[in-house]
Amino acid sequence: MLEVSTAITLILTYRYYILFPLACFEGPILALVIGFLVHLGYFNAVPAFLLLCAGDFFPDILYYYIGHFGHKKNFLEKYGSRFKIIANNFHIIEKLWRDHSYKTMFLSKLAYGLSTPLLISAGLSKIPVGKFIWRAFIVTVFQYGIIMTLGYYLGYSYAYAEKYLVWTSIILAFVLVAFIFTYHRIQTIAKRKIEELEKLEQQTI
Repeated sequence: MLEVSTAITLILTYRYYILFPLACFEGPILALVIGFLVHLGYFNAVPAFLLLCAGDFFPDILYYYIGHFGHKKNFLEKYGSRFKIIANNFHIIEKLWRDHSYKTMFLSKLAYGLSTPLLISAGLSKIPVGKFIWRAFIVTVFQYGIIMTLGYYLGYSYAYAEKYLVWTSIILAFVLVAFIFTYHRIQTIAKRKIEELEKLEQQTI
């Protein structure tokens, strides 16, 4: 992760030209800093906001197509050892993308450490590209609008907000993992109960 002091030096040196490439890697934290710099008058809010959104949005599309043209086996081999919760419950991830795409997109983009494999999984799940793009766009605009506003009004306290932003992402990652685990447990219990009922019916016949 790029140090905030280094990021500010680059931003003040290269201005708008550096926002898009930096946002591709350090989007949310960068948005907090830019909100503060907009408050100080270094940037105009609209072009800065658009560049940040574009820089965050571009990798999302790239990850989608990596999954779309990739193979599930290669994905599971690459991420299975590090993200067992995703590898072992991929069928649940696919169902979440199909049935709860907005919520899954929101958690995928904000979940600390899980964003890349989850966005790739959207492509592997073969959800329509238009559906993915629209949801990624909505979540990105919402996310950066809030974070830049926080940076603008927090002033010099943005440095403290950075820590809370990271912790929020970590908590959301745990929420997503807990949801997948709970969903898996409910599905397993329901399947077991159905099998028991079917056995009872067969015995009574």
